[in-house]
Amino acid sequence: MFVLEFLNKKEIEKIFDKKSRLVIDYLLKKVLFSQPEILPGGKEGNIQMTKEFLENWVAQALNWKIIGAGNYPIDVYSEKNKLGADVKFISAEVDNDGVFKNKESNETSLAQKFKSTGKNLDQFFKQRKKKEILDGWIEILTTKNNKPILEHNLTNIYYFIFIRGGGSINLAIAKVNKDLIPKIKISKFTETSAFISGYIDNDYGNVKLYKSKKRIELRCFPKKLEEDNLLIKWDFRESLKKRKPIELRKIINKKDVFKKYVSKKIKEFFDF
Repeated sequence: MFVLEFLNKKEIEKIFDKKSRLVIDYLLKKVLFSQPEILPGGKEGNIQMTKEFLENWVAQALNWKIIGAGNYPIDVYSEKNKLGADVKFISAEVDNDGVFKNKESNETSLAQKFKSTGKNLDQFFKQRKKKEILDGWIEILTTKNNKPILEHNLTNIYYFIFIRGGGSINLAIAKVNKDLIPKIKISKFTETSAFISGYIDNDYGNVKLYKSKKRIELRCFPKKLEEDNLLIKWDFRESLKKRKPIELRKIINKKDVFKKYVSKKIKEFFDF
């Protein structure tokens, strides 16, 4: 057992049912539509959006409430189901076919603290006080996860981890087993960082504490998550393939041409 236990695809679909996925599909298409056209010689990149968008999408899709506070431990919650979720957004590399590479994603923060333990972190690392470091961050993580449970009468907290890669957006959901937080250990220690064991299965990611950033970060292995059927996917690769490089300035003054171009694009993206 780990602090983060990933749900399988069927379990994810119990939370994000068909209606929820259609809502996300619609909202993602709006974002995809807003991506800038590529100039001749340019290349497609990852779909650009904000984490704040994702929080609102989740609230719309699930009919949950948005917390609204930027530094609160969770972003959305359901009074009816007594569940809360911290929405995460990470990016992953894909190959030319849009398949995840066997690499870790970029990072997302699990906790950050500039006071108390964070304030003394430089000194603790210098003196190699592993116990003091670990005990302090166990307290930080425990407090962070207990806060929304107590204040909103929740039974469980989840991480909704949206993974952006090429022409797709994927979702992994991890349940937080907060009672296991006190059992985490430092598995590897350097002058600047410490790897934490017991937080996540090593096959699916890693958790690392950084001295300079004074925070704990999570990275995932999306390829393995997908191979083990722990993701649901919104795939827009076919839509992106239809995008052809264009110089909009050259057609902007040709009213009929530009109007037809815009109408065609709207139909392509929103033809459900």
